[in-house]
Amino acid sequence: MALAVIDIGNSSLHLGVWSDKGVIDARRVDANDWTGLADALAGLRSNSHDVELVAAVIACVVPDALKPAEETVKRVLELDALVIGHHIPLSMELAVDRPESVGVDRVCAAAAAFERVQGFCAVIDFGTAVTIDLVDDAGVFQGGAILPGPRLQALALGTHAAALPVVAARFPEQPVGKNTTQAIRSGICYGLVGAVRGLVERFATQLNQWPYVVATGGDVEMMAEHCDFIDAAVTDLCLQGVGLAYVRHLNGQRRDG
Repeated sequence: MALAVIDIGNSSLHLGVWSDKGVIDARRVDANDWTGLADALAGLRSNSHDVELVAAVIACVVPDALKPAEETVKRVLELDALVIGHHIPLSMELAVDRPESVGVDRVCAAAAAFERVQGFCAVIDFGTAVTIDLVDDAGVFQGGAILPGPRLQALALGTHAAALPVVAARFPEQPVGKNTTQAIRSGICYGLVGAVRGLVERFATQLNQWPYVVATGGDVEMMAEHCDFIDAAVTDLCLQGVGLAYVRHLNGQRRDG
């Protein structure tokens, strides 16, 4: 069985083909680039000609993007998209105040991480927003923390501070910036490493247990090499979780602790 799996985020559309062997042919296109999505979907269909795509499953955190995404899937793949949270339930229990308010991408990534680790874990998603979420030993989503991602921080500084430019968010050669651009990059990138590490440590202290740390997201390759507390970096973690949600729904299964 093979699925087209799509993760619609604020900055990008991430998609690929999911099977029981994992995610293959993963691709990213810019958010709201529906022509790019159509081309990417056509590429997935063309490259997976030896297997039949039985369904297209979407995780979406941008409500306005859902309808054009569904229309594009229907036009290109001739499939009615199944949307997690609408047609397919979340695949794990959420021990939070308002489960309906948690982004489905966070839940999908958390479910995939727990499936991988089979135990207490923290999931860091380095995207437009950086999320750090905890899953307990029973596979229950416990909540976490949200902070601005590197690109959003850079945009905020350049937009709201008159004397500061908008810079590309990337690590400088050294932490001590010798000019304004280097100083901004150091503050954003090394500061984010420290913030994420500090949050994971606080979570571990509260629960008296250090989690297995899995990282993902559009900026994970840039960030992970500077985060020595990350145990595994998985670029397609959310897509794995999208496929997992479909399979559990198909099988009538759900992890309820």
